[in-house]
Amino acid sequence: MTVLIEELTREAAKRAYEAGATVILPTGSIEQHGAHLPVFTDTLVVSHVAREAARAATARLHAPGSPPPVLVAPTVHTGVSHHHLPFAGTMSLPATTYIDVVSDLVRCLAGHGVARILILNGHGGNEHPNGTVVQRLVHDEGVHVVLASASYWTLGREAMASLGTYDRFAHVPGHAGDFETSVVLALRPDLVDLGARREPLAALQGLAHSARPGNFARAGGTTDNASKADGAFGRQMLDAVIGAVADYLVEFHGVPGVSGSS
Repeated sequence: MTVLIEELTREAAKRAYEAGATVILPTGSIEQHGAHLPVFTDTLVVSHVAREAARAATARLHAPGSPPPVLVAPTVHTGVSHHHLPFAGTMSLPATTYIDVVSDLVRCLAGHGVARILILNGHGGNEHPNGTVVQRLVHDEGVHVVLASASYWTLGREAMASLGTYDRFAHVPGHAGDFETSVVLALRPDLVDLGARREPLAALQGLAHSARPGNFARAGGTTDNASKADGAFGRQMLDAVIGAVADYLVEFHGVPGVSGSS
C-alpha cells in the first residue's frame, strides 16, 4: 500500500481524503551544500523522513480494508535560499513567491477535503515562511483545515538528544557540516565527496542568515568542516527522527477536523 499521493489514482486519493487522511507536505531546497554534498541535500533528507514516518504511522493507524490514513504529497523542492545564491547550483524563490506556492498547494488539499496537513520542513530558510503560510491560511483566511508546520530536526530533537547528537556535533542541523554529511552518507553515499570537505573560512554570526547578508559566502558555504561525519551514526539519527515524526503524526491524526472539513 503506497503512502505517496503521486502514486494514487484520483479515485484512490478521493477515498483517502474522504476517510480523513492526514497529509504531509514536505518542503526542501535546491542550494549549495559545500564542496562535498549535493545541492538537493535538504530535499533528499526531508523527503525520506516524510515517507518513512508516514509508513510507520500508517502501520500503527491503518484499519484493514481502509485507505491509508497518512499520505505524503510531492516535496516542494525549491525553497527560500537567497543566502546561498553566491554559489552555483543554488535555485531560490523569493519569500513571497514561496509563501504563495505553499499556500496554493495547501488550498488544493483543503479544497479536496483533507482535514489535517503537516508542512514538514527540511531547510532553515523555509521555517519562517512556512509559519506565515499557517498564519495566513488558518487565521487570515479561515481555510477549513487543521494545519501545522515544523522542521524535522525540531520534532526529532529529543530523540536525537538521546543519542548524544548535540554533544557529538557542534551544529545541528547546521549546513553541510557533520550532521548533514552524516545523514547524506546514510542515504546516498555515492553523492558525497569526503575529500572535498573544507574548513569554514569564517564563523557564521549566530547561524541567522537574515541577520547579516553574505554570511554563508564569507564562511565558504558551511557551518563546520564535517570531520566527524559518520554514515552509521547518520542512520541512527535518521531512524530516531523518523520515529519521532511518526509519533507526532499518530497524535496529529487524532486531532478532530474543523467545521467544513472531514
